[in-house]
Amino acid sequence: MYLHSRSTNGDFTRIVKENRHKFSTGVVHSFTGDVEEMKELVCMGLFIGVNGCSLKTEENLEVLKHIPVDRIMLETDCPYCDIRNSHAS
Repeated sequence: MYLHSRSTNGDFTRIVKENRHKFSTGVVHSFTGDVEEMKELVCMGLFIGVNGCSLKTEENLEVLKHIPVDRIMLETDCPYCDIRNSHAS
């Protein structure tokens, strides 16, 4: 199952937590949340998907440093979420 978390103000994590028993595994696609949200999702056994959209800001890059290596999934999503010159990455 692929899941998105963009701009949900905590609703995404709450909804996933309430429904976590309904799926065995999942990837939070194109993750752009903060460190706390990422840690909550990892604690639920989910993978964190990272692509160019996940690397736009310095804050995004800081979150990336905290994703456990065994929970990160690299995504290409080209050409829409590629790494661009305008991104912090």
